Amino acid sequence: MHKKRLKLLAYLFPLLFFSAALIGCGDGDGEKVENTDNNNDNNNNDNNNNENLDPVVVQGPAAITNASAEDYNHNRWGLIEAPTLEIFVNNWDKKDTAAEDAVPNGRPAHLADDARLVILQLNGANRAEGENFIPSSPEDGVYVFEIDEFRFNEARDTGLISDSVPYQASGPVTDQWLGRYGIDLGRDYVVFAAGENKNPNGAFFQELGRAIYWLSYWGADLQSLAIVNGTLGKNYTGELTNSALPEGTIKNDGFSVRHIRIDNTSLTIPLEDLLTVVKQGLAAEGIVEGFDKQFIIDARPSGQFYRTDPNASFGDTHPGQFITTAWNSAGAPSPDAEGRDKNYVLAEGHIKGATSFPWASLLEDVGENNWKYKSKAELAQIFANAGYTAERAEDTVIVSQCRTNYEVQVNGFASRVVLGYPTIHFDGSLIEFLSLVSNHPNDEFNLKPEDPAYKFRTDIPELLQHYTASDDNPQAPTTEENDEGVVAYNVPGGEGELERKVAQAKVNKNATTTRLALDEDRAYKKSE
Repeated sequence: MHKKRLKLLAYLFPLLFFSAALIGCGDGDGEKVENTDNNNDNNNNDNNNNENLDPVVVQGPAAITNASAEDYNHNRWGLIEAPTLEIFVNNWDKKDTAAEDAVPNGRPAHLADDARLVILQLNGANRAEGENFIPSSPEDGVYVFEIDEFRFNEARDTGLISDSVPYQASGPVTDQWLGRYGIDLGRDYVVFAAGENKNPNGAFFQELGRAIYWLSYWGADLQSLAIVNGTLGKNYTGELTNSALPEGTIKNDGFSVRHIRIDNTSLTIPLEDLLTVVKQGLAAEGIVEGFDKQFIIDARPSGQFYRTDPNASFGDTHPGQFITTAWNSAGAPSPDAEGRDKNYVLAEGHIKGATSFPWASLLEDVGENNWKYKSKAELAQIFANAGYTAERAEDTVIVSQCRTNYEVQVNGFASRVVLGYPTIHFDGSLIEFLSLVSNHPNDEFNLKPEDPAYKFRTDIPELLQHYTASDDNPQAPTTEENDEGVVAYNVPGGEGELERKVAQAKVNKNATTTRLALDEDRAYKKSE
């Protein structure tokens, strides 16, 4: 495997004296993690572990990338194949001595002798009766857990949005969660894996990618993180057992993300910076460290991006409307009772200048609902076809977003961890962006000129794609893009089964910043 452009320096810092453990997975519901007794035990040691911490090294997007081997079987981290994980499980006590362009024969060579292999499964593999989890082997440093429902994010206060849209999980919540599984990110090697695929697509990669994005944000070294390419049930041929380890099996002696003196928060772009990028035609200088050009991708299905989805919930009366579900609903639209009962964002369309880049285009079913990432060469060609080539990585950063910043984790992992392209994310994505209106037909939703937050409105031609108005239905404009046209607002109305519902994120109209959560995270990193 090729080295990252700038190898993280975490292992040079005096962190290896912490006893350690594992890492985990979850979904985007903003649920906070309970503080357990195990957490209290771990956190009681925090003052001792915080003494004499080194200065924090702030890294830009270019330093937080990894280039995969052409053959995924040769990867030691990042995107690994199930047979590689089996080699790790069976040979963790041995250091890898194989050539870089060969299959590994032991644990990655850069890891310390006391590094532990922590495998975090989203669910059981269900390969056969009683075959669900990779067996743990504590005597060899191998620990396997089935993680809980936490999905690596949290409803935060950005200054503008609060108690609704999920963003990166905060430092305290992240530390609490790591404590429950005993994980020390400065020492352990963590693998996220899906046991079973319960969908007719590769949607589980969204969760796996989100996990890597989250821990990278908090400073974890990409060379100590991995996801398995495909489910264990379809691809792991080694022994599987019926149960995983319970929480609290191992401890991390108060490890905190503060102990990794690396600040990777540049992986997330706040709304106000995104607005500058879009207003300056994706050529904003001084916004993203090291890059004066930006390439925005939208990972939703193309029918949602272009407002042509045939499954729009009210397509018979409002074609091109009620497609993007709001922060308090989930899933795709549908013209049945279930779809019509959901809440939708205040407007449809896409961010001005964004490129449609459906997440599903990067995956393939290799047989019997066995979804995997396409080859590295295929991924590079797909990105090139979308308008982003390896040459552009020198001066252009990829800005990823979708509806909730979950679908796009498939794209973000491919670009940042497989292809080595600089990539950042707009965490609030469209459920935030499409809540900030100033001319909606329902005035209760609108930001007014006298509101301090009026400067963050997005329903203007410079920021949100406009469309040619419809002659017969002003509330349902055509899907023809037109900068001189109108916004495709979703307007509530109707009764009974035909009631159209919308939901706005909780907006602070007096807000003067959108980076409060980001600033809190940076301060947490620096705290001792």
